[in-house]
Amino acid sequence: MKIIRRTNIIIKTKRSLTVPSKPAAEIILCPQCAELMTRTQMCANFFEVSSRVIYRLIEAGEIHYIETAVNAIYVCPLSLKNALETNPVIRFRK
Repeated sequence: MKIIRRTNIIIKTKRSLTVPSKPAAEIILCPQCAELMTRTQMCANFFEVSSRVIYRLIEAGEIHYIETAVNAIYVCPLSLKNALETNPVIRFRK
């Protein structure tokens, strides 16, 4: 007679998933014209220019901007619109 042995192995696992939440959008007003400022990439998408164009305008001092403590750059869309209208040469698509 054969002896049959059975062994049950039970493995219990527990998974946890941590999803980082987006930080709340900051509301920043332009100190020069009191316009609501937006992130650089949002302005680039809206005005259909590359973000590099916006950075060049910032370096030239032609648009209003604020850099936050976490190195996020917010741009005044009104000053960006005026700069793009007065200087159409720099306006090019992404």
